[in-house]
Amino acid sequence: MDLIYRKLQNLGGSLYVSLPKAWTKKYKLKEKSPIALEIRDDGTISIKPKIEQPDEALKDELVLEADQYVIWELLKKSLAGETNIVITSDKEINRVLRKDIRRYVNRLPNTEVIEETKHKMTIQNFGYKEVPTQKLIKRLLDIITNMFEDLRNDSLDDLHDNFEQLRKFYFILVIHIRTYLRTGIYISSTSGFTPLEAMDYRMLCEKNQEIGEILERFHPSEGTIDFYKETEQYFNEIRKAFLNKDDKLAYFSWLKKDALFKKAQAGMENLNHDDRDNINILLRIVQNCKDMAALI
Repeated sequence: MDLIYRKLQNLGGSLYVSLPKAWTKKYKLKEKSPIALEIRDDGTISIKPKIEQPDEALKDELVLEADQYVIWELLKKSLAGETNIVITSDKEINRVLRKDIRRYVNRLPNTEVIEETKHKMTIQNFGYKEVPTQKLIKRLLDIITNMFEDLRNDSLDDLHDNFEQLRKFYFILVIHIRTYLRTGIYISSTSGFTPLEAMDYRMLCEKNQEIGEILERFHPSEGTIDFYKETEQYFNEIRKAFLNKDDKLAYFSWLKKDALFKKAQAGMENLNHDDRDNINILLRIVQNCKDMAALI
């Protein structure tokens, strides 16, 4: 029996070890080929190729230990592309944890709870690893555009739904970029960016997320609606500059922030206390827009 010594590697927070090339070639193994892992009482693990077992045997099982760390494991497994995840517990899964699991699953696209008992929840993940990072960013920018319009039209239900979508796609984008920065591996095969661009994308979308959080709680008044529309227009200029890779528009948009600040401050003298507070909130959006322009 040959012994081969290898060091464990870290990939996305999980430890892994590469298999001997001669062994994988002998048994004609490739990516996603099924294998069986036998964990023995003496601490050793036996790896067997070409098992003939139904798909049920390939499911991940996450055992709950009366805490909520399983939610993070669920999210990591889903984003890593696992298609079937079974969460089990010796005790009855409590209502609060069950509700949290459902809530986080609902935030993930193409992922559903397909079976649920007192001691078990089965999640089916249909996958979204092929979604390009650039499309995720475009989706985030589009959602903010929709939120501005929802708020202007007093469509509060649509505003809330868009905000939930924003949180979902922002989370996916963060995982895309964090995985790349940690491992150098793109989650999406159609992604392509440098480490510097990855950090810029992360910061740009973080500012975008902050704008969404402001809009979700904001209530424009009659005295501030005009400046609200100017703020909306300012964001859309930034969005256009990013989507078109227009450095010139990004630069002039970056300069525009100071003029908007001066205009807002000059108009505050004739506003009541609540309207002045609203203008200051809108100026936070303007500042985030300027920060986004600097990252284009």
